[in-house]
Amino acid sequence: MKLSEKESILKSVGFFLSAKIDKTITPILARLEAVEKRQPDKGERGDPGRDGRDGQDGKDGKKGKDGVDGLGFDDMTEELADDGRTIIRRYVRGDRVKEFRHSMAVVLDRGVFKEGTKYTAGDGVTWAGSFWIAQKTTTEKPDTGNGWRLAVKRGRDGKDGILKAEKSREPLQVGVPARSGK
Repeated sequence: MKLSEKESILKSVGFFLSAKIDKTITPILARLEAVEKRQPDKGERGDPGRDGRDGQDGKDGKKGKDGVDGLGFDDMTEELADDGRTIIRRYVRGDRVKEFRHSMAVVLDRGVFKEGTKYTAGDGVTWAGSFWIAQKTTTEKPDTGNGWRLAVKRGRDGKDGILKAEKSREPLQVGVPARSGK
């Protein structure tokens, strides 16, 4: 077979194969192009991702104005409020005044219960031989149970005592008796 015949056969085979390949690949390429154009369906939202790395520190900002001097111990006074459990701390310099109130949760003995007196939480009173502590602001009697807690219950009355004879009230002599002058 001559070279020209071989070339002619190869051209025919090449043309035939090229047509077959085009026929096979063309629908695949069309489908691939359609897939690439299509937007994916959204699925369920996933877990949040991890935080990224910290970025570089920024440049320093402009220098700010100097602040006003603060108030110190030399500017401070303290006093006890009328309730007996609140300390009033006041800082004063010129027209500047800062005041802070600090209430302490302590029991304060207010003596014997007085009808009509307003008692606040932490006030302690005696009533009917017992000691009661107010749990909230109240004007009611302690034994009503409204706003009071029994702290110390009244004890039993003691037995009657027996009177003993009174001892002599003569002065006591201490030390060695004095010697007579011989």
